[in-house]
Amino acid sequence: MSQESRRNKSRNDTPKVKLSREESTKQLSFLLSFYKPYKYKAIIALVVMMITASAGLLFPRLVGMILDSVLHPEKSAFSPGMIAGALLGVIVIQFGIRYVFSMQLATITENVIATLRTRVFEHLIRLPMKFFGERRVGELSSRLSSDLTQIQETFSFAILELLRQSIFLIGGVAFIVSKSMNLAAPILLAMPILITIAVLFGRKIRTFSTKTQDALAQSATIVEETLQGIASVKSYSNESYEAKRYNSALQNTIALAIKTAKMRSAFISFILFAFFGGIAGVIWYGGTLVQSGEITIGDFATFLMYAMFVGGAMGSFAELFSQMQKALGAAVRIQEILGEKIEQISGLDSPQKLRSVIVKNIRFSYPSRPEIPALNNVSLEIGAGKRVAFVGESGAGKSTMAGLIQRFYEPDSGDILYDGISSSKLNLADVRINIGVVPQDIVLFGGSILENIRYGNLQATEDEVWKAAELANASEFIGKFPEKLHTLVGERGVKLSGGQRQRIAIARAILRNPPILILDEATSSLDSESEHLIQEAMERLMESRTTIIIAHRLSTVRRCDTIFVFSKGEIIESGTHEELIAYPESKYARLCALQFETDMREGAVLNKER
Repeated sequence: MSQESRRNKSRNDTPKVKLSREESTKQLSFLLSFYKPYKYKAIIALVVMMITASAGLLFPRLVGMILDSVLHPEKSAFSPGMIAGALLGVIVIQFGIRYVFSMQLATITENVIATLRTRVFEHLIRLPMKFFGERRVGELSSRLSSDLTQIQETFSFAILELLRQSIFLIGGVAFIVSKSMNLAAPILLAMPILITIAVLFGRKIRTFSTKTQDALAQSATIVEETLQGIASVKSYSNESYEAKRYNSALQNTIALAIKTAKMRSAFISFILFAFFGGIAGVIWYGGTLVQSGEITIGDFATFLMYAMFVGGAMGSFAELFSQMQKALGAAVRIQEILGEKIEQISGLDSPQKLRSVIVKNIRFSYPSRPEIPALNNVSLEIGAGKRVAFVGESGAGKSTMAGLIQRFYEPDSGDILYDGISSSKLNLADVRINIGVVPQDIVLFGGSILENIRYGNLQATEDEVWKAAELANASEFIGKFPEKLHTLVGERGVKLSGGQRQRIAIARAILRNPPILILDEATSSLDSESEHLIQEAMERLMESRTTIIIAHRLSTVRRCDTIFVFSKGEIIESGTHEELIAYPESKYARLCALQFETDMREGAVLNKER
């Protein structure tokens, strides 16, 4: 499968959210389950907020009473000033209580979303490597950022507003019916029609909103991938290509956003037309009733304000329901991650030291390429304290074997034994805590040198970190920085050279002090001085440890106890350097001869340049 095909598959694998009522209820229950620790506070706050919203329904009635007391003081039991004072008191109390309890709900929601973010992140980093092999980093980041932000905004605002508008709608309808059935009839007749249209528009808006959200996540993925690989982008002068790729994704997002905006604009225009047209009709008809003396001007003003409450509530429902659906759609994506099976990585308090590895008849294919065997019936034995090498062409299976030994993946068949114990009987953490790795592509975190070395042992003191740096031949260049160990390395270690990053990784492995060591050599691209310092540091690191060297330069494996030669997912030869080189027709001998010729050519070029 090509890279572009995999990208398209990733896009298509993003769930297109179209929720039934049952599914919506399920997702809402999932989100509300995070409110359980705060349920009593949340329920009290919601009840109080509903009461204050209900108190808002008194506002039109008090306004009507003020008008009647001014125009017909002889018929009013209260003076305009008393009623105005009562109105002001209701407003002050209402908004004061609303502020206190809305802040309480906002605080609860922030804590809930923080808990949800933490749970998703903790679950995400515990997922097996095969999960990350089938997903794009930008897509996963979008789940943690935009999807959870959508949920946060909905629960911080939309639900409260939905409750408030529901109270206004129900209360408003009840009041206008009680005041004048003649005036209420046109509104009650129009409501089913308006609700039906609102539902139809809401569905369309929801569909386009979801597509827009997915398209926006896709453009965010491109940004993240481009910035992560910015060195490659610049090396290949592909800035224009990436800009066009991002612009293409944005144009798709814009097109969908415009369609959504058209739908919303059409719906809002219709609601405004119906609302103001209805108000105009009510004013004309109500004016005739006031003129005939059937109702007072205060009653008419009260009715008109309640009608506006009803119209405003109906106009807001489509947008609020759309926002709710987007939040529930985001919940589907979050649940998709939380539904993935995590690795069981909890280890023992004092895990046993594992020093030997035996691989028995391992067969393995990557989940994304099940039809292509990466390893085929591989068996090997690595004794305690022995030094072995995996050699072979790129794609032969060397790094895959190292990954299986670290239990990044589980074999399709066969078994791996550590000190004679089957991997199935050992916890993942108990295996991985015994293995230290110095990879070929060093990835440092964006903090300080101290934090990056201490990553090998989070309990290490600063003195222990410095000692590890000395053993890794890193203390000299670290000492030249003004901040020493507290020097920031930049994003992915960009402020350090390749040799410096390599020595930081070696110091990290030294600090971990693992009984089993995997070295994926990366010295071939370094200058002679850096290579010498790193080789010296590696020798210290390998001392008295079971060591696996994934060899790219065969000169580094001559002293290994056993060399395993990989080809097309199989071990075709094994033995010491002397044993393998003794057969000129062997794969290892041919690789040595080929590398010797390459080194000779490079040496001749260097001498010529000098």
